[in-house]
Amino acid sequence: MALIQILVQVFLDRKPAFWIASIATTYFWVKSFEPITPLKGWTIILGFLIAYFLIKQIFHINLFLFLKGKKRCPLCYSEVHRKALVCPFCHHRFAEKESEEAT
Repeated sequence: MALIQILVQVFLDRKPAFWIASIATTYFWVKSFEPITPLKGWTIILGFLIAYFLIKQIFHINLFLFLKGKKRCPLCYSEVHRKALVCPFCHHRFAEKESEEAT
């Protein structure tokens, strides 16, 4: 199993490597042991994903940027501090509404 994880991480990006390793681990676990444990784990993972996407769709905020205290610049798409008035990378001036919406 560790060999599959290493090969996937070497030849693919992190996100596909995570999903392929997770699915492979679940397959081998169900094949050897009871299927309830991986189902509980996948239920928790899918619950977090659903909650994240619901928050993103309903409130129109990026939860991870919000928790880091950042916002995205609309021109260069870089992460800047939530209270920044000017982007340090492209020098885009944020409107006062944009600054207040991010808080």
